[in-house]
Amino acid sequence: MDNNDTTLLASSGDYHQLICYQKTVIVFDLTYWFCERYMERSKDRTVDQMVQAARSGKQNIVEGITDGAASKESELKLLKVAAGSLHELHEDYDDWLRTHQQPIWAKDSVEMKALWAVGKEHSEPEYFMQLVQTRPPQTTANIARGMTEQAIYFLDRLIQSKVKRFLEQGGLKEQMYAARVQYRRQQGWGKNGMNGGNGNN
Repeated sequence: MDNNDTTLLASSGDYHQLICYQKTVIVFDLTYWFCERYMERSKDRTVDQMVQAARSGKQNIVEGITDGAASKESELKLLKVAAGSLHELHEDYDDWLRTHQQPIWAKDSVEMKALWAVGKEHSEPEYFMQLVQTRPPQTTANIARGMTEQAIYFLDRLIQSKVKRFLEQGGLKEQMYAARVQYRRQQGWGKNGMNGGNGNN
């Protein structure tokens, strides 16, 4: 998995190359498939909530990065909403596994380490969808839960990087103001907005 800045910090509007976005596509596909196959929508309201949380995690990254060129504040807000949705989904998988008396893979377990290793090599939804076709529901739930953890991890790194850049460079308004100040200095304008010149009318 390539963890350099080109995959952690996409240019504004280009979200497809982001690792966190790629992971949320996997999470959405796995969640939709898991809910359709192993949960009854008519009897369990959690189904719609899980699918919507998975979708929100993905779509808010899309909207945040797309809007980032115009508003860094809006971008950060939407990325944090995406993270909140993924944390909610992660908790739903914990609830399902616990209430069905199934083991939850610990971070240092052999299974989770193997999943993270696979995640370093693959970001294609098709690979993971094929992986769960022959697995029992508890394994599928743990895989989806683990991929949600990966999405959260990379999204948190993205948010931290965005916050750092915002603090260093400011948002669009700050950058436009700095550009105006620099332009006026180059043109010889004084603090009162009038050209310094030689004092002649």
